[in-house]
Amino acid sequence: MRAKSILGATTGALLVVLLAGCTGSSTDAGPTTRPSASPSPSASASTPAAQKDVLFTISANVRDKTGNTIAIELVAHKPLPYSDSSAKSLVTEFVSACGTGVGTTPVTADTLAANGSILLQMDLASSTNGKQFVYPIDVTLGNVYFGQSVLGKGIAPTDSAHPCSSGFTWTTSGSGRAIADFESGNPGPDLTSWKYALYGFSVPADSQSTIEACKVTLTDVAKSTVADVAGWDPGQAATGYACTIGYVGE
Repeated sequence: MRAKSILGATTGALLVVLLAGCTGSSTDAGPTTRPSASPSPSASASTPAAQKDVLFTISANVRDKTGNTIAIELVAHKPLPYSDSSAKSLVTEFVSACGTGVGTTPVTADTLAANGSILLQMDLASSTNGKQFVYPIDVTLGNVYFGQSVLGKGIAPTDSAHPCSSGFTWTTSGSGRAIADFESGNPGPDLTSWKYALYGFSVPADSQSTIEACKVTLTDVAKSTVADVAGWDPGQAATGYACTIGYVGE
């Protein structure tokens, strides 16, 4: 309930504008980490069989004013408790990235344990490597009150002084891995706490670029988790400047 009230108050007004018009579809087709750019189909026009650990996929095409297009994609995997043996590499990477502090509290293995954390891995990919987007893309990766990290060229924190709590901008096409922390408290961890967060891509209306062919793919696991969340926006509308899904408040 705390996460719901905080997010509803702080993100609802802003994100209803961004999400007011992002075209999308919701199917169970699997994701790809190598999208292929095309002016009309979505970035995931060709997808392999679904990966068993995938929660959802968000894909879109970023088009500049000359018509040049780069396909981008976010693939979110099922979260893992901080204590899971399979999460060991995620814990090491996240602590290394965020040990200098999220807000005012440095992240350690002990703080993850004390907060009953889960870690959500997200893969970022694009159809080309090393091409500069005409305008940096804002990448939203979870709940702003918890930490996130990204490892990959061309993706950087919005505020270098607060690298794990300021959001991220994507300036150059390529790939990366993101990790989002969700704190369940004790008892915990709560593996469904990722549902009170927002995910996806956006650019300002005056950026001379658009985000098109937005496609959202939710697996059955994700659908059942968010089915009871009144404030969950599936990203079915389109402004041309955003492709996002997630919790926007009730």
